[in-house]
Amino acid sequence: MTYWPRPAVLILFAAFLLAPGAPAQDNYEIQVYAAETRAPHSTMVEIHSNFTVSGSKTVEDGMLPTNHAEHETLELTQGINHWAEVGFYLFSSIQPDGGWQWVGDHIRPRVHAPEKWHCPVGVSLSTEFGYQRAAFSPDTWTWEIRPIVDRKIGPWYLAFNPALDCSFHGPGVNQGVTFSPTQRSATTSRTRLPADRNTTRPMVRYPTSPLSEISRSNSSPRSTSISLQNGSLTLESE
Repeated sequence: MTYWPRPAVLILFAAFLLAPGAPAQDNYEIQVYAAETRAPHSTMVEIHSNFTVSGSKTVEDGMLPTNHAEHETLELTQGINHWAEVGFYLFSSIQPDGGWQWVGDHIRPRVHAPEKWHCPVGVSLSTEFGYQRAAFSPDTWTWEIRPIVDRKIGPWYLAFNPALDCSFHGPGVNQGVTFSPTQRSATTSRTRLPADRNTTRPMVRYPTSPLSEISRSNSSPRSTSISLQNGSLTLESE
């Protein structure tokens, strides 16, 4: 049996219980991260689809309507070594009138604590920077830093992603740095069918995770992922 410091357990549970569920921050890159990064020299390709069932129906502050819009995100993640990866996002939107438009791009480097450190919980740090067109986001240039803490306890999986967001261009500049705590809990049944409670933004899982997430927003997410590692190609769809 493995014993790990009680304070670490208490801190993770306190963070999970006290953090409120966060609303969807956008309709493109919506995710609760696990602490583990991609394996070295492996590549993951994901396509995230998000259909807005109910949204704005007119142009508001220069932003296009979101009602019945389809948002498509292409995500490429490359494992660098045993503790680092780099992700790239290409955002696009399909408007109800049939037009398909480029929205913007983000880059996301991430590092995690190596196993040799013997941390009682999974720990990693993600930072994301990028641009979105003003027709789709009031803040065009943004930056985010996201500490990630997770732990699997028996059949339960807990993850806590407190995010600090900052805008460099747009109305959010006047708000300074904003704090957005997000959390996720999940369990797996004896039949290995996923049962999950996600109190934050809807998004897909990593291909190596046995857990899926359920949306609490007014949009319907779907995803397809392709993982390439050591010559082995894995395709998954949700």
